[in-house]
Amino acid sequence: MELLVKAAAAALTAAAIGLLIRRSNPELALLLSACTVVLILIASSGFLSGIRELAEAVKTIAGSDDTLTVPVLKCVAIAIITKISSELCREASQGAAAAAVELAGAVCALSVAMPLVMSMLKLIGGMI
Repeated sequence: MELLVKAAAAALTAAAIGLLIRRSNPELALLLSACTVVLILIASSGFLSGIRELAEAVKTIAGSDDTLTVPVLKCVAIAIITKISSELCREASQGAAAAAVELAGAVCALSVAMPLVMSMLKLIGGMI
């Protein structure tokens, strides 16, 4: 919770400063946004160990290998990267680039999720 409050405060501060400097130097405003994103991501990286432990617990409980957990975690990472990249493109008034990033993210997520879909189909096929 504390991290979220700090991240929101940093983002709102950067947004206010960005609004002030956007008229005179839009490139600097975009750079400020990108740096703010990187700082928030670095600050939230401390939670990665907890997510890793949760993935290991799920893997142990399910009695499976990485076939189930790795695609899900990769899809989450792809979604995060896609969202941040497309929003930075939109902020730079590059709507077409933002749409292309979103399309690429969807294609990547689908390709990463295919092994999970295939194992689910095999499991369903074995039940029938």
